[in-house]
Amino acid sequence: MIYNFGLERYLGLALYCSGIAALLLSLFWRPLVGLYYLIPLIPLQTTRYRMMEFPLGASLVNIILFGVALGLLRRREWIMPRTPWTVLIGLYALYTFGSIFLDPDNLVPRLTDWWNYMLMPLLFFLVTATVKDVRHMKFIVLLMCLAVFVMDKSFWDAVKDRDFSTFSRDLQEGGSMGYAGVQGLAAFNAQWAWFLVALAGAQQKRLMKLACLGLALFAANCVMYSFSRGGYVALLAGWVFVGIVKYRKLLVILTLFAISWASLVPNAVRDRVLTTYDPNDGSLDHAAAVRVELWNDAIDLIQSNPVLGTGYHTYAFMKRLYNYEDTHNIYLKVLVETGLIGLAFLLWLLAKTFRIGYRLFRSAQDPFFSTLGLGLAAWVVCTAVANLFGDRWTYFQISGYFWVLAGFLARAMVIESHGEDDKPIAESRLVPVDLEVAATT
Repeated sequence: MIYNFGLERYLGLALYCSGIAALLLSLFWRPLVGLYYLIPLIPLQTTRYRMMEFPLGASLVNIILFGVALGLLRRREWIMPRTPWTVLIGLYALYTFGSIFLDPDNLVPRLTDWWNYMLMPLLFFLVTATVKDVRHMKFIVLLMCLAVFVMDKSFWDAVKDRDFSTFSRDLQEGGSMGYAGVQGLAAFNAQWAWFLVALAGAQQKRLMKLACLGLALFAANCVMYSFSRGGYVALLAGWVFVGIVKYRKLLVILTLFAISWASLVPNAVRDRVLTTYDPNDGSLDHAAAVRVELWNDAIDLIQSNPVLGTGYHTYAFMKRLYNYEDTHNIYLKVLVETGLIGLAFLLWLLAKTFRIGYRLFRSAQDPFFSTLGLGLAAWVVCTAVANLFGDRWTYFQISGYFWVLAGFLARAMVIESHGEDDKPIAESRLVPVDLEVAATT
């Protein structure tokens, strides 16, 4: 609506001023305000770009998170509660930080990249410490829904009038995710769509249930028109998982779709899928062939130091094949840079998050917590698949919501065990809140 009234040019200033207000309120009133402000902006990177012209506008995420942390400390509350993830995240952070110094070159950009990566675990801890009851969680989920709807509507407005009779690279649109690009947008929406399907299960009102499912279909539609084959596979993986564990009817729909998909999707989508592999001569299209080259080259590189790797964020500076800065497979990238130890940490994190989410889905008394568990488990499945085709893990705009939802789960486990009114848990005073112990009692 702001565009219709010619106010778009003031959007950056409005966001900047509201960010200052959110920072002050987080520091001197309630830290939760900073999260209310920041979380909707996570996937909207190009919107955050609008504040870069103002002083410290480029450091928005860091400043707001810093304000939330200081606000918690001012209230004498612990900012890094013990959770089922705490030890793992701490060890992973220390290992990747130490890995930076395996290679003395390009230390400053690599340290910066590491810090930007660690902002997401920091967000997880701050969400866990700050968001203490179901109402806060539901309000933040509502803000997330509105933000993703704005992002997807912007994408759809940009592509809806294009000619989809045949596929071309000109049809692809990066949308509001900035340098994550169209592949990142597709991976995010594949994850988000199945989270919304899970969330619909907790809605008692028919209108709310239909709203969740409608937003999920809109996100899936954006995946389709992203022309990202990795996004397609991730979306299908989530479809299979949610169908098996919760909604068996989805498997029937998936079967019907598998039989008739070529006649249902636009011609450009069909071309994008079918031209991946030429059955006549067994060749791959250019994009797929380049990926295979990058993977083979990465495998060769891994053999030089399989245990520790070459050092965190080193591949981008190697310029090995076609000047690509990424292996186009997060697991190979992690193996190249941090070795088998780094890969073990990453797989442990994903597996642990899936296990906790699935366990909460099966055991939670609150339907909302149960759907959060299912939604995060489905998110992990989509993430694990999407990252086979590129780095969709270290981007804040793609994976930020993963860490927000994990923070919700950490708090939900405590609420399930002790209730929302348990003051020693909810209002700890400079004493570490052991959420992992609380969740198992």
